[in-house]
Amino acid sequence: MDIFTQGDIYGLIGVYGYVIFVILFARIMHDYVKNSRKIVHILTGGIVFFWWLFDTDWVMAGLAAFPFIPILLFTSPASPIKGLRESSVGDITSRGHPYGLVMYAISWTIIAYFLFNDLFAASIAIASMSFGDGMGDLIGRKFGKLEYVPHRTVEGSIAVFAATTISIIIIGWFYFDMIGYTGGTIPEMMPLFAVGIGGFVTCLEAITPGKIDNLVIPLVVAGFLHTLGV
Repeated sequence: MDIFTQGDIYGLIGVYGYVIFVILFARIMHDYVKNSRKIVHILTGGIVFFWWLFDTDWVMAGLAAFPFIPILLFTSPASPIKGLRESSVGDITSRGHPYGLVMYAISWTIIAYFLFNDLFAASIAIASMSFGDGMGDLIGRKFGKLEYVPHRTVEGSIAVFAATTISIIIIGWFYFDMIGYTGGTIPEMMPLFAVGIGGFVTCLEAITPGKIDNLVIPLVVAGFLHTLGV
């Protein structure tokens, strides 16, 4: 009996190949961009376009997501192993909250397992964190002037809304039109649905403490979409 299906193997190759690309790209951009960690935060969201390849929930969650939890934990600034702290991955994880990317990986693992049969909703939950929250932080730090609550600006929140809304439309097109995904439920009016969820994510991001947003935002969005039956 085969442990992995062909789809699982292709999925693992796709995920790990893409992660390696993101890390290498972040290293190349290190000299040109102050926050290379944010590049990783945003670009890692592209993994959702490889999820459909998997045939088995435990493979996608246990082998394509969970391993990044200890990897990121032991390369974080809090790691007791100096060699790992000073590695390429350690250099990236040091630029921001020490456990931010660890919580990112925890979210991936939970969502990948429990929403395996609804990858559209799972992908939106991840996109809300990677593209939405990521772009909001990037734009807010660089262009944010109008602060309406502590550490949140109008410019940053607009970026969260725009990035989340656009990413939902692209994910919907990819899953339902391009690859013919049959899981989950197709919203009758995708643009209106995207705008609504984009607004929900923007409000959620505005009230979520930055230290735990990588955990709270995707899990709350995932639970909300599951409740809606998306």
